[in-house]
Amino acid sequence: MGETNILLTAVGRRTYLVNYFKEAVRGTGGRVYAANSVPDALGLMAADAFEIVPRSADPGYVDALLALCRRWKVSLLFSLHDWDAPVIARNRERFLAVGTLPVMGDSDLLATCLDKYETARAAEKAGVRVPWTTTSHEEASRRIASGAGPMIVKPRWGQGSLGLFKVYSERELEWAFNMSAVVAGRFAANCREIDVSSPQVVVQQFVKGDEYGCDIVNGLDGVFRRAFVKRKMGMRAGETDAAVSVEMPAISEAAEKIGRWSRHLGCMDSDWIVAEDGTPYLIELNPRFGGGYPFTHLAGANVVKACVDWANGVEDPSWCSGFRAGVKVGKEIGLRVYGEPGNT
Repeated sequence: MGETNILLTAVGRRTYLVNYFKEAVRGTGGRVYAANSVPDALGLMAADAFEIVPRSADPGYVDALLALCRRWKVSLLFSLHDWDAPVIARNRERFLAVGTLPVMGDSDLLATCLDKYETARAAEKAGVRVPWTTTSHEEASRRIASGAGPMIVKPRWGQGSLGLFKVYSERELEWAFNMSAVVAGRFAANCREIDVSSPQVVVQQFVKGDEYGCDIVNGLDGVFRRAFVKRKMGMRAGETDAAVSVEMPAISEAAEKIGRWSRHLGCMDSDWIVAEDGTPYLIELNPRFGGGYPFTHLAGANVVKACVDWANGVEDPSWCSGFRAGVKVGKEIGLRVYGEPGNT
């Protein structure tokens, strides 16, 4: 197995993912590198080496990453942020030219996944159920007036549950629509990926049921491999805080449809609600390692190792054969000293 070097961009605080990759490349003689625009990101400290780079919206961002890929002989690049990945995907050929494979979807897929309205439309075309969805205040108002509420109102392009409201009446809908539009405007002011000429707020039918996460795994050839489901037991700031691994064929089968449609590379994070009648509804797609991945990893499915193996032409079924249902995992608060007086 050849030396496999990894670059994690927008690494943030995901030190666990840095460590997962370190373990996966150990047998190849490879190293794990990290890049971030904020210098105090703790994920940087866990890497074998790191670099502070411009923000993804900066014109020099891609050139900075390409320079790192050449210097570190990076084999696989993984972006860990929604707004970062599309910039890299649009420059896929430039990365391939220096020997680096961006492990993500293509630019069209990433644009669709960022847009919650287009995500719903694409999922329906793939044969996957989604809640009733609109960008029209008038349509939502008529629906809620007919007694079809409650509704969920949120920014069309958004993250972390910011600007998300559950409403029960036309009056609440109007207030939430306006507030969500304010939050959406803040996103639009800081992200080039948002189409400011389109409606900025999306309204969806509220689905009563249990929340689930699912990691949808495709090979580096874009072919669907497996789906791993966990039932969410706790949330914090829009991210899974506690979960239990489960066998849920209804979600797994729908997830396979998504994987075959998307042809993304590697891991795709997805959110679902299973209604009281057992029907799974897709809520959101993030084509990257998401905050819910550790729950899959600790339940016995090592997607990180699989990506490293696939890059080396190795098919080792052990990456997923150890997955177990019933594994409960919770995140904890940890602290790390990363600076001392006189050493910043």
